[in-house]
Amino acid sequence: MNSSASPNPHVTVTLASVIHAVRWSLSGWALQGMFAVALVIPLFNRLGLIGRQIEAMQARLAAGTLRVGVRRAAAAPRAVDTPVRAKAVVVFPRKFGWLVKAAAWRAAVYGGQLQLVLEMPEMVELLTAAPQAARILRPLCRMLGVEARYLRPGVAEVVKPAKPKKKRVRKPRPKVDWGNIPLPRGMLAWAKKQGFGKVPKD
Repeated sequence: MNSSASPNPHVTVTLASVIHAVRWSLSGWALQGMFAVALVIPLFNRLGLIGRQIEAMQARLAAGTLRVGVRRAAAAPRAVDTPVRAKAVVVFPRKFGWLVKAAAWRAAVYGGQLQLVLEMPEMVELLTAAPQAARILRPLCRMLGVEARYLRPGVAEVVKPAKPKKKRVRKPRPKVDWGNIPLPRGMLAWAKKQGFGKVPKD
């Protein structure tokens, strides 16, 4: 692949600055009790790994050595007798926007910055030329509450048209002619008998 056709590497520098800011904010968030202190170091390392993977992908793309859409061969299974050192596995929350929920607006501001980076034309070119970059950035988007559609350039957002609100038309109330109200049966005869409605004679 020609290096002149590769995306501008400036976008990876901008992305790295966002990741760097999130990493150095972790200790302050942990001290304020916003999320578990045990997640600080693993998350710090995970964010650094995301930044290094994107930078390495950009370098391979510029050098023309990046294979798009090629899966790595599965590693050969270890022998049963080979001793394997057990490693502590840290499972990060998978709920959308979990870091924003923990650190509130302090993390939400970085989610907004990440969304702006993903909307940059250079990042759109990178995601188009190397779709595997979306897999690397997906955990970062999930924790910062950025929708996955920003990782799929060219995919139109499906927006359901809003249903028009029906206006409630109120029927006008009929005017009541109080002079022509029908009297109950027998009441008119009773009124005449009692002398109502008679004009007194002089």
